[in-house]
Amino acid sequence: MVMPMVSANRKQSVDPKPGESAGVLLRFRIRLAHARALWRDFTGESAYDRYVERHRRDHPDHEPMSAREWWRAKADFDDANVQARCC
Repeated sequence: MVMPMVSANRKQSVDPKPGESAGVLLRFRIRLAHARALWRDFTGESAYDRYVERHRRDHPDHEPMSAREWWRAKADFDDANVQARCC
């Protein structure tokens, strides 16, 4: 099997320049954080965070429920308000 030769110019264009690798890593981390935020929204994991944010904005005079209390209240609400639909 004959391997194609790679010219020296092509290799230089593939390697990141000094300081450029930090930009690549930063862009990767930003995209990873965005994907994580989308996943948390999709799975409902961010619901408590949104509740706390809204509660502190609308009711600054008292503390929001703890995460455990909120999830229990949400489960109770969902059990009491069953909707016959697929989604």
